[in-house]
Parts: sequence; C-alpha cells; structure tokens
Amino acid sequence: MSFSVTFQDHWRQQQNQQTIKSIQLSKWRPAIFGRELSVLNQTKMGVAAFKGCQHLRIGRLTALVAVFLLVLALITATTVDAESKVRRPLRRRDPLSAAASVGNSVVRNRLIRPTKKPFGSTTMASVEKEETGATQPTPFIRRPSSGLTRPSSTTAAPTDAPTTTPKSIFQRPSRRPGMRKPVAPGGLSTSLSSNKNDDKNVRPVGSGNADKGYKIVCYFTNWAQYRPKTGKYLPEDIDPHLCTHIIYAFGWLKKGKLSSLEANDETVDGKIGLYERMMALKNTNPDLKVLLALGGWTFGTAKFKEMSATRYARQTFVFSAIPFLRQHGFDGLDLDWEYPKGSDDKRNFVSLLKELREAFEAESQELKSPRLLLTAAVPVGPDNINGGYDVPAVASYLDFINVMAYDFHGKWENTVGHNAPLFSPSSDSEWRKQLSVDHASNLWVRLGAPREKLIIGMPTYGRSFQMTDTARFRVNEPASGGGQAGVYTREAGFLAYYEICEMLRSGKATYIWDDEMQVPYLIHGDQWVGFDDERAIRNKMSWIKKNNFGGAMVWTLDMDDFTGSVCGNNVKYPLIGAMREELRGVPRPGKDVDWAQEVPTISLSATTLPPPIQISLSEILNKVSTKKPQLLLPTIPNAAPINGSNAKTICYYTSWSANRPGLGRFTPEDVNVELCTHLVYAFGALKDYRLSLVGGDSNIKQNVDSGNRKPRQRVSVAVEGDAMDVHARIQNLRTKNPDLKIILAIGGWAVGSGPFKDLTSNIFRMNQFVYDSTEFLRANNFDGLDIDWEYPRGADDRASFLNLIKELRLAFEGESVTNKLPRLLLTAAVPASPEAIAAGYDVPEVVKYVDFLNVMTYDFHGHWEGQVGHNSPLFPLETAASHQRRLTVDYGAREWVKLGAPAEKIMIGMPTFGRTFTLADLSKFDIGSPASGGGIPGPYTSEAGFLAYYEVCDFLQEDNTTLVWDNEQQVPFAYRDDQWVGFDDERSLRTKVSWLKEQGFGGVMLYSLDMDDFRGHCGSGRYPLLQAVRQELTADNYQVQFVYDGPYERSASSLITSRAAAKDPNVLTCDEEDGHISYHPDKANCAMYYMCEGERKHHMPCPVQLVFNPSQNVCDWPENVPGCETHFTAGTGRR
Repeated sequence: MSFSVTFQDHWRQQQNQQTIKSIQLSKWRPAIFGRELSVLNQTKMGVAAFKGCQHLRIGRLTALVAVFLLVLALITATTVDAESKVRRPLRRRDPLSAAASVGNSVVRNRLIRPTKKPFGSTTMASVEKEETGATQPTPFIRRPSSGLTRPSSTTAAPTDAPTTTPKSIFQRPSRRPGMRKPVAPGGLSTSLSSNKNDDKNVRPVGSGNADKGYKIVCYFTNWAQYRPKTGKYLPEDIDPHLCTHIIYAFGWLKKGKLSSLEANDETVDGKIGLYERMMALKNTNPDLKVLLALGGWTFGTAKFKEMSATRYARQTFVFSAIPFLRQHGFDGLDLDWEYPKGSDDKRNFVSLLKELREAFEAESQELKSPRLLLTAAVPVGPDNINGGYDVPAVASYLDFINVMAYDFHGKWENTVGHNAPLFSPSSDSEWRKQLSVDHASNLWVRLGAPREKLIIGMPTYGRSFQMTDTARFRVNEPASGGGQAGVYTREAGFLAYYEICEMLRSGKATYIWDDEMQVPYLIHGDQWVGFDDERAIRNKMSWIKKNNFGGAMVWTLDMDDFTGSVCGNNVKYPLIGAMREELRGVPRPGKDVDWAQEVPTISLSATTLPPPIQISLSEILNKVSTKKPQLLLPTIPNAAPINGSNAKTICYYTSWSANRPGLGRFTPEDVNVELCTHLVYAFGALKDYRLSLVGGDSNIKQNVDSGNRKPRQRVSVAVEGDAMDVHARIQNLRTKNPDLKIILAIGGWAVGSGPFKDLTSNIFRMNQFVYDSTEFLRANNFDGLDIDWEYPRGADDRASFLNLIKELRLAFEGESVTNKLPRLLLTAAVPASPEAIAAGYDVPEVVKYVDFLNVMTYDFHGHWEGQVGHNSPLFPLETAASHQRRLTVDYGAREWVKLGAPAEKIMIGMPTFGRTFTLADLSKFDIGSPASGGGIPGPYTSEAGFLAYYEVCDFLQEDNTTLVWDNEQQVPFAYRDDQWVGFDDERSLRTKVSWLKEQGFGGVMLYSLDMDDFRGHCGSGRYPLLQAVRQELTADNYQVQFVYDGPYERSASSLITSRAAAKDPNVLTCDEEDGHISYHPDKANCAMYYMCEGERKHHMPCPVQLVFNPSQNVCDWPENVPGCETHFTAGTGRR
C-alpha cells in the first residue's frame, strides 16, 4: 500500500503541474476539505451562478450558511446498497465492484472556471441525416499378435531367461498378415464417473463369471463379401444368437476422423449398406452388442501414431467417433492398433483410451443413453506387450481386452509351428515356450490385467507351411515357406477352417493330435497345417473357465464352416457353436467331427530333443557392461535473447451497434483497421452448446464441408441471418491490413454465467464445444477466441473456467501442429475487482493457457449504486474508504500481477463510454453525491445510465454544462442540472497509457470502437480516443518486455525448436522403456548393429561372415538381406 500511495502522489505531482500552475495564477485555491478540482468548462449561466463566490463578494453570513449546508450534506449522507438492480445488458463492471456501501464521501469545494465551449454550437444530433443504408478392394489383413519367433538356425536364446526378458537378436520377430479377435466383463476406473445405464452392457469388475456370463466376441470382416462362391459372407449369414458381441472390422480414418472403409458399408442413395444390415440382427436378438473396430495389420501404425500424438488430434477423433457410432447404431468401439511401440506410443495409447472412455461416460450422461463400450485387440508377444502397453492403465479404461492368442507361428518362420498352441511343446527352446495361449494370457494377468476382462482369442483358421522334408513333419522341423493358398481365402500360408475341412475330406491328408500342445495339425504331401478343431476348442473353453477369464474372442465368423456343408454332420458354425455350448450352456445341434476316426492319423509320442545351442542375452550385456553407455544427446544451442514487442491495441466491435439509429449506426466499413492490432467481434452465441454467429433473422445456415455427406460429420457452424453478410464484410478488412487479427468473443454480461456453467458441467459437452469451436473458427477465418464469462464464482466455477481455458489451448496447440497452420489465439475478458478475481480465477494457472487477458478496468461505478461515481478512475480519492480504494484501474490491474499474471499478458481496458446518473440534489454533484438512478438515455445507445463518447460530446455542448477534471482520480466528469456523467477523454486516456507503459503492461483493450467518435463530430477528427491511445502507446518506441516463461511461451518454444533443429535424423537415439531391449541396423556397416537397452545404446558386431537382418532381428547370411548381398565380397570389413 505504501508503494501505491507513493507512486500515486509522484504521478499526480507530474500530471498536475500545469493545472496547479493555472490555479495559482488565478490567485485562489479552495482549502475546504483539502481537495483540488479543476473546472475546465462552464457555461455563462454557470459563471453567473458562481460569480459572487469567484470575486469573494458574498457576505460573512452567506458564507457561514454555505458552510453549514455543506456540513449538513456530509452528516446526512447515507450508505446505499451497491448491488445493481438494472444493469447494462452487454459487457459489465464486475459485480463486486460496488459490493459495499459508499460512505465517508462529502461534497467537496471545487475550483469553478468558466470556459468557452470547445465543440462549437453544432451538435451531432443537429447534423444527423437519414442513412441507408464399388470395385473389389484388397483384403484387409490382420497381423498376428506374437512378438517372438524362433531363433536362428545356428544360435538360440538362453534357457535361464525369465519369461518377460527381452529377446536377443537371435530370435526372429513375428511378421505375418493374418486375422483375429473377443470380449470381457467391464469395470470402471475409480477416476471415471459411473452410469446406471451401463449395467445393461457391462458386468462390474469383480462380478466373476456366473453361469452363461461368459462373453463370446465374434469379428465380422467386411472384405469377406468379396470371396468367391460359397466363401462369400454377408451379415445375413450370421446367426444373431451365436455371439454376445459382434465386432465389425474395420472402419477407417479420414483426416483424423472415424469413417467407413468399404463403399457399401453405409447406406447410400437408398441402397442399404452393411452397417444397417448388421444392425438388423438386433431385431432378432435385442441383447446383441455390435461394435466397430478400427485398425488391423494392414491399417498399420502410422495413422494411430498421428491420431494419438496430440490432445487435439485425439479429441478430433473422439468427437468424430461418438456421433458416427451413434448414427449407425453401434454399441461401442474396438481399437486394433498393431502395435504401439516405445514410450511415446505407450503414453499416447493410454491417453487415447482415457479420453475415449471419459467422453463415452459423459456422452451417456448427457443423452441419458447406455454408454458406448470401449475395447481393444492386443498382442501376445512379450516384446510387444512390454514395449507398447501400460497394462494396468489400459485395463482400467477398457471394458474388455481381446487377446489375439493366435499367429504364434507362421510362414514368416523357417520351421513349422502351430498357429495357436494352448501349451508349448517340450521341443521348444525356453524363449519359444513363451509362444502359447496359456503363457501369453497369463502374462497379461501378471502385468496387471484383471482376468475377467481378458477375452481369449480363438482362430477359425490355420497357418500352413511347405515342408522341406515330408518325412520330418513334427513341430519345429524345417519349412521352405508358406503353404498353398486356399481357393476362397486366396492367401499363401493361410486357410479358413472350411478349407482345412476340404483338405481332410479329400482322403489324402493325415490328421495328427498333439497332446502337449492340445491342438491338431495335418500333413498333406508337403503341406503342413496347424489349426483348431472342435476338440481343441472345447479344451480351450475348459481352460478359460478354469482360469476365470472373461470369455472367448473369435477371429473370424466368416472362416468357420458357416454353411455347415463342408466339415460334416451338417453343423453350421461347428467351432463357434462349441464355444457357445461350453461357455454359455447353449446346446449345439449335431455331433462333433472326430477327425481321428474319419481320416488317417498318426499317433505321436513325446520326444525329448537335445537342448538347442544358446547364446545368453546376459553374455551380450556382460560384453558391453564395462563400456560407458553411449547417450547421444543433441546439442542445444544457447537460446537467443528474447526482445520486446510492440504493445497491442485490442479493439472490440459490438454486433448490435449496426442496429443503432441514424449516425449512431456502425458497420464494418467504419472500422479504421490501421488503429488496431486485434479486432474482437462481440459476440458469438452458444446454441446447443456449440458456437454460432447470430444476425437479424432466424434463418439458420449450415457451413458444411462439401466432402461430408452425413449430418454427423458436419461442423457445427451456425450462421444466422445477416450475420453471414456482416461476417464476410469483417473478414474483408484484412484486405486493408493483412496483419490484423480478428478474434471472435463469446459471452458478455447479457449472456451471464449460466450458459458457461451448463457448458462446463459435463465433460462431453465441454469438449464437444472445444473441438467444434476449433473447426468453426477455421471455417469462418477467425484468428482466435475470446472467452467473456461474466463471471465465474466459487470453487466449482473456478475449476470449470480453468478446465475450459486449458482444453481450448490444448486443442489450439494440437490443431496447429496437425494442420500446419498458425495457432489460434486464446484470450479472456476478466474483471478488475479484487473480490471477483479471487472468487473465480486461479490466476497462475489461467495465465499459462491464455495469450493475453483483457482486463475490464471500467464499470467500477454506475447507476446500480445510489450515489455518483466515476466509471473508470485511474486512482482513488485520497479520502476514499478502503474498499473504494480498490475500485480503480491501477489497483485492479496490479491485483492481477500480484496474484501471478505477467504484466506483458495484461491488456488494460479503456472505455469509450461514460456512466450517467440523475442527481438527487442539484447542489450536490461531487463524487459520492446522492443519485436517484441512471441518467437520461442517449439518442443512439438508448440505455439509461449510459452514454457513448459521441453522446457525451453532445452533452458537453449543451448550455449550463460544467466539465470537471479530477486531479486525484485523473479523469473528467461533467454535470448539467440533475444529469451527471463520468467518462474518459483524450487527456485521461493518454494519462492512463503513460501509466500503463511505466507498469510494463502489454497493451490496451478498447471497449468499444463503435462508441468512440467514429464520425468525427466532437471536433477532434475520427476516433479521437483511439487516436490518442495509439499515439501515446507508440511514443518513445515503447516495447513490451517478455519475462514470463510459461509452458507455451517463446522461451520454451524456442528451446523445443532448437532441440528439434539440432536432432540428426541419421543418429539413432534409444528411447525404450527401462529393461526393454531392441535392435537396429547400422546403416553404414551391414555386419554391425545397435542394441538399445532402455536409453543406453550399444554398438555390436555380428559373427564372422554374417550380416544383421533388420526384418528378423538376427544375424543372417548376406544373400538373405537386401542391400548386403555383396558386403563381404566388396571388401567391406567389420568395424
């Protein structure tokens, strides 16, 4: 406080020299009550009224009477309730600005000096005049889930390695285009809200699996429709009661949004699509749940990486997915990212699941509908699981997890192996024994997944090989590649179950049951096929129940014998029917086919093979343990010093100013674009919690992306009536000033707090607004958004305001990165009252996310009070009560700084309007004098207690008007008869700007353009107030210094830019999780490779005459590695 008083006294001493000098020259100075007031203008009648006092001709008795009356006025002054009953329906003072009664105010003696009228005898009103104004696609293939395969033919992995130990480079990865998928009881993370409607869809965690409670989750592939003859599969081929859940594979991503893949997925032009035909199954089985899957092996990982990389990209997907799923009748979404890898992917995958689940929860509450389900298909290879999945977090957001327990072996290996062994054979090496249904499923449990959420994958297809030697047909014997393609599936190394049945029925195949693996395989000439039959399926179902898993997932419906005409006994869906019978107790018609009785068979006895030669991973690590880890970090150059920038001039333009009569009408063509750096259009509207522009009529026009055919995909861009025309004219201002930033404001006093409370009370509602608004602003060519919530109050509003600001900033940042466009600006109009700031704003957090704050340092007093007060005093009266001393421009602005706002982010509000009062006593006109209400409305603004500056000019030009400059508050006021107005003129605004520069604030916010003298009738040219502000703001080359180092500020972004610029894409940087091992080629030397152990990098050699094969993570013969065939013959030695 001492600083404030000292600064104010010093300031007043500087600013009042000229006034004090003029007072001394007149040889009189009122000493009563110790306050100086310069009366700068007075009419002739005013001079006559005070003439006696001016020449000291009044008698002693008269003087005593005058003093007595003044003292009596002081004694009889009463306190007045400050709460407003009728307030301006636009931008408003903060509601706490007059929260307490005004007391201790007296009518002070003032200097009264008659002056000439500066504006001439012609008023604005006197010169007013009337103005006029489908082809067949490539099959969509799923990759197998395994992350491990067999070792090199010359080496093997350690026998003592734990099951979760990363593989060595002598293990081949799984690389196969394949198929898959199932479902489990749900449960919510305690951080998520609950919904009673969810009980119909998801059993709570811990409910166990009661009789018939197991899920059977069946995948349907939309490319099976293209298979020839009896292989063709359509929704009408599905038994609606066969599965508890059907997952439609797959959807697609278009511009980061969920969309359909096949041309006939959606109903178009009256032709019923596959989606609608699938939903017709619910007519027969209302309990059936149908989900849409996104991803798959062919889909790849790049699209998922891009979509999950930023919150904006994730939320864009989330808020496209919800309406898409609802429109087409889906009950949920299945994510099939194959596969996230590394710390970034692992983190982003969890964020994606979290945001999807939260949105599904909130949307359910908002629409009072059953919540959409969220599931994911996940791998079984330890490398893939450890490298890409935070298992406890993933499990907490998913309703169930579809474990792809198949594709453990396939044509990508050079030995035969079963597609989905329940247990591993004894002939497997230790690391290879990880590749079984039992081991993989329990690995998910050990890593933190609830058993009841795990739905174990069951394949209705087999993997085939071509044997090198037909006499060597046991598991792990050599193979030369994949088996022959099937007639219907048409893929080498792959056969649907009904194609396998045809092979068995041919009479030339031999059926072999493996007791160790608990699965069969067949041999047919040099063809070897590992598959599941009814016996294997029933064994696996018993194992599921014994281990308390949530059910079975089927990949896929269309590869079982769905016609019942191939495998035997006329049983449709023999494999899935067996699952349903075992898990849900629904009898399946017909008997199982006992292939051992129907075709030739070979009985195998267990054979103990000698252990393979192994190279221990620990040996490799021991070799490099003495070496210093090579942590190659990019060089970060010293950041360049951050210079200041020019101060901003933020100009508000009110949409309703076009409706004022006559010369008060303001249009976009009246804007002087050279005077403002930013133009804020006030206001947009909230319609159904979405951003819109409102004009003069109710004709709603949709701004729709021409590429979007469905209402669900439309951006919520409502432009009503002539708002579209006004909007286009505002945007046209950029042709005169390309650097002008045009921002849309939403809120205002008339809107109040209610709509913002409703908007932020539901996360789905709020986030939908955020991401619809982002598209709205881009579609309508705005440069940003200004939030004018008047006002948040209390802990809930405080948190909601911060959440809204944070989500908007995150969205704007992400959209900028995604679309490679300059980021949208985010600003907020905020109060200047300390009480309002404390009640509604977490200042240190808010300033992290906004580009700047428009502090409404006006409306401190108005007709809602019972006494006159200035609209926007720079400083308080010296005798003001403590609460009144806080209601000033200086105090309000510095309060934001004191609470944590950087000065460079604060724009000081400058009003181009005044607040008027009707005096209760004509003899009492000083600050604090009684008032009976607002002043007479102006002819243009038409609001009691309120005048635009050009209306104040007309007021000042009338006879009997007295204009007063208040040296303490550094602002003028005027009165005539019972009318009183406090306002800002050119002098007071220059004074405020000079003060602003000393304080280091970021610029000026002008409210508003249309209330300045934009036509030049006051006598000082067009926009006299704004011109004065700009001249003073640019004087002395004032530069705003940036010292705030927030998360989005220049210093932080420049550091990021420097790091990015310094990173060499050819230099490998290890970023694996701790304990995880990965392998990478040395691009300069085929015989060398890099091993990443967490973030440590080791440079390793291959054995003599071998080169590194990055496709299989093994040291291989040169002829097997493209680009390295001539490595040794060319004379390139090892480093």
